[in-house]
Amino acid sequence: MKITNFYRFFYTSKGLNPKYMKIDEYLIRGPHPKISDLIELKKEGVTQIYDFRHIGIRGFKFIEKYICKELGIKYIRRPYSHLNSQYPTINDLTEIARSVKTNGEKGGKTLFHCNSGSHRTAHVSAFYELTKGENIGDVINRIGIIKYAEKVQEVLDKHFYKQKYFNRQYKNTGTLNPIKNLKNRFNNRVIEAVNAAQASFLAIITGYKNW
Repeated sequence: MKITNFYRFFYTSKGLNPKYMKIDEYLIRGPHPKISDLIELKKEGVTQIYDFRHIGIRGFKFIEKYICKELGIKYIRRPYSHLNSQYPTINDLTEIARSVKTNGEKGGKTLFHCNSGSHRTAHVSAFYELTKGENIGDVINRIGIIKYAEKVQEVLDKHFYKQKYFNRQYKNTGTLNPIKNLKNRFNNRVIEAVNAAQASFLAIITGYKNW
């Protein structure tokens, strides 16, 4: 018996969890999905999933790939890691955005997720919403630089500035408790990594030399 069939025997549908945000008719974004989430996402019309979590076995990442195969969902791994300075390039982002558009035009929806659905997912989702699968230069030529700047601000507000995704605070690493110091150092490292990733993303969408 397949896992999904076994799971459905005990599962009562409650609809799509509100932690998943519908960006438009083609794209949904959110955190790493459980089996129940995948079943609901399939009902919502999701036919492909982009997983942006970094490479590793933490959380048994292979399970999602297996369940997607059972459900008939295309599973795509594009690992990015702020902590390891592995950022998507403008070509990566453009390719993924085009994939969402192409999949949508065929009648399917795409899910973007990382671990929490906050940082990496926010970057790729914001880029898609900004370009809708077009080259940035083509978008600017079509709507003009002023409207493009307004659109950038709108997208940044929606995906970053009006959320609480980037609100970590630096912590003291000079305490007498060594365990607490390790935790605080990691917290501070995460802040620096997220800030670097945000700077990289802003450079892509506002760096005219890339167009």
